[in-house]
Amino acid sequence: MSIKGTSKDKKNVIETIFRFSPVIGAVIGLLAAALFVMLYNVDPITFIGALCKGALGSAKAIGNSLNRATPYIIVGAATTIAFKCGSMNMGQEGQVFMGGLGVAVVALILPSGTPALIAIPLALIGGMIMGAIFISLPIFLRVKRGVNEVVVTLIMNYMATLIVSALVVGPLGKVGASYPCTENFGEQYSLFNWKSVGHLHVGIFIAIAVAILAIYMFWVNPIGLKARAAGSSPAASLTAGINPTKVFIIGMLVNGAFCGLAGGVELLGRYNNLRGGYADGIGWDSLIVALLSGMNPKGVIPAGIFFGALFTGVSSLQRSIGVPSALLSLIKGIIIVCVVTGTAIEKYHLNRWLTKKKTVK
Repeated sequence: MSIKGTSKDKKNVIETIFRFSPVIGAVIGLLAAALFVMLYNVDPITFIGALCKGALGSAKAIGNSLNRATPYIIVGAATTIAFKCGSMNMGQEGQVFMGGLGVAVVALILPSGTPALIAIPLALIGGMIMGAIFISLPIFLRVKRGVNEVVVTLIMNYMATLIVSALVVGPLGKVGASYPCTENFGEQYSLFNWKSVGHLHVGIFIAIAVAILAIYMFWVNPIGLKARAAGSSPAASLTAGINPTKVFIIGMLVNGAFCGLAGGVELLGRYNNLRGGYADGIGWDSLIVALLSGMNPKGVIPAGIFFGALFTGVSSLQRSIGVPSALLSLIKGIIIVCVVTGTAIEKYHLNRWLTKKKTVK
């Protein structure tokens, strides 16, 4: 009796360890980064304290972390939607930039007296349309020519950044500006924010709504459940009367639209004009957020907030304890690698463990 109880307790402990592998990975990554900065005469305890304080140590820090997390959550949720529909979009970075361009075009065209309640939604819709248009070429090449969307979307990332940079220097550029940018949009385009909480803007609620919508689409809505089936097994879905090509097209278009929305929210939440490089790294970082969530929209919100807090905390280290700027990306990389490794361990070993457990039963 006691032996069986001990064996059962041991199994529960092992299962718990597997489930918390990402958290364990985060702790290991934090400790590894702390040990690494010792080479630069930085006290590891001071380092960890400064990192946590910079990310969550005040209302301003929390607001900055959530603002940073906002585009990660939106693009992360968009990426999981495409994945569930049977595609692997790698063009998030470009679609985010094009979303910002769409917002800028609408903001510059609309009359200056347009009320905020009309101007902001129209601008964000313009960003979504631009993101969806930009992803149309990879869709066409995949459906009509069988070209892998991974390759095309990767190449188009660079196209998008170059297009935006060229436009803010040329046709859309502000004459006499000290840096390449468009004319200012007007105060009515700034997203409402709370100054007492680090200028936290309403974009975080848009991000949460997008993530919840993605969860509803694929875990509650019958059409979404069919789309999941088509994405995971296109051949089998055909026998059930589901068109996997149609599912792929819709998934990619929704992905592009939400990435464009993320670009628009980032632009209106933090800036008052379009500038080159305004969203550098958001698409790539959001891809890691999606991978960290296991390509599951249920995990996108915590993963996005973790990344937002991590990047905000790391960015504060240079001014708080004098960590060299060259080390900041390396510190982020160490922690990210450990967390992603922990996630991979969780997915692989937990699935094996649960399968073995069912077989024994």
